[in-house]
Amino acid sequence: MALAAAIRIDFVDNKSKTSFTKIRIPNGFSISQYIEFGQAMCQVIANISTCRITGASATFSIGLGGLSLKTVADILADTAQKGYFSFASGITGFFKRLRIPTFDETKTNETSDTIDETDVAVAAFVAAMENGIVVTGGTIQPSTERDQTIVSLSDTREVFRRKR
Repeated sequence: MALAAAIRIDFVDNKSKTSFTKIRIPNGFSISQYIEFGQAMCQVIANISTCRITGASATFSIGLGGLSLKTVADILADTAQKGYFSFASGITGFFKRLRIPTFDETKTNETSDTIDETDVAVAAFVAAMENGIVVTGGTIQPSTERDQTIVSLSDTREVFRRKR
């Protein structure tokens, strides 16, 4: 059974501390219906909260049952070990930066912490980010948070970040 969709509502208090709440909602509605619900729910919650609402987002579960993904993490998997990727957008100075947790360090260059962009799996990820993935009816291409097209990879490296 798929998880219900969720609207996440983000808050900030007068000390600049942040928090959030999630409201689960049924699957099967259109994006515009979820947006309408989210806006209305933010107003309802704003009326009972003393915090400022800073944003809202919708999440949907994606069924992975038909894929042959790993069923168990590798023995050396460590979520603090990350692959950092920075992609330039079509507008100078704007980037999409992300970290892939438990990055396979065999995919880094031997003499530095840079990621080996010639590795087949790394090259496939970069191509998917730059060119998108073909789906029924078109191609979906990742973008920046401001919906700017990603045009090229600008930086990669292996990084370590604390665990949560």
